[in-house]
Amino acid sequence: MNQQLKEMFSKSTFTISEKPYYYCKVAQYPAQPAEHFFISKDKEEITVVTQSPEKLNSLEEKDSNEWLLVSLNLATPFMKGTLFNVSKAIYEADANILIVSTYSKDLLFIKRQDKEKVIKALSRLGFNLT
Repeated sequence: MNQQLKEMFSKSTFTISEKPYYYCKVAQYPAQPAEHFFISKDKEEITVVTQSPEKLNSLEEKDSNEWLLVSLNLATPFMKGTLFNVSKAIYEADANILIVSTYSKDLLFIKRQDKEKVIKALSRLGFNLT
């Protein structure tokens, strides 16, 4: 990892949700999209990430895992190598992640049982837990 990334990570923070999220596959776009965290629709499926799967009328499948949201608050967004190094550190900690990037944040979903591993991995990179 280069010095520029190390410096950026040391100025960056992360948070972890306590309440779990669920990945769900639905047959129809939710009538109340604001009740859910994230909705992805492509030609083949509609995926909803939610804390309230019981509010999905057309639920087809629900992943059995409880996912916690890790929000990376980066000092410098869009820096080359950021997600590579974060993913590598979490992989080396023997944890799994699902990644969603927005304009201003990178969001990681981690399995509840991997919480401590991920905290240690991100801390080793220089991130501060807030």
